[in-house]
Amino acid sequence: MDPIDPNMPPAIADPEKWLRDQQQWAAAMKERADRAQQELAGNTTTLTSRDHAVTVTVNPGGVLLDLRLSPHADRMSGAQLTASIMETYRKACGRGAARTVEIMSEVVGEDSEAMDFLRAALPPADEDDEQDRPRW
Repeated sequence: MDPIDPNMPPAIADPEKWLRDQQQWAAAMKERADRAQQELAGNTTTLTSRDHAVTVTVNPGGVLLDLRLSPHADRMSGAQLTASIMETYRKACGRGAARTVEIMSEVVGEDSEAMDFLRAALPPADEDDEQDRPRW
């Protein structure tokens, strides 16, 4: 048997260690992916408007799952109610997207091309609103 070339990278110099390392990496990645899948499945965002007339629930893709109107909505004009619904919906979508980014960054890495792609595909997070808080 030929001696191992000391100039070879360690991964190639010891194929068994390299294989063990790859198996450990794959197992850890699967665990992170499974955890992310569970978290994403439960990632709904419920948000109430500032005027308390509207409460929306959206999924990570921005699909409206629930819309509730309080008695206060009866005293609003159609235009006011529409604006309240749309503002609350957009904010909820942004919050859900931010949570999706948080979950997925643990799987693919914060500064990866995959995260850049995901961020570009999701609605922007709403950073100017400190009063409303999502419930996830």
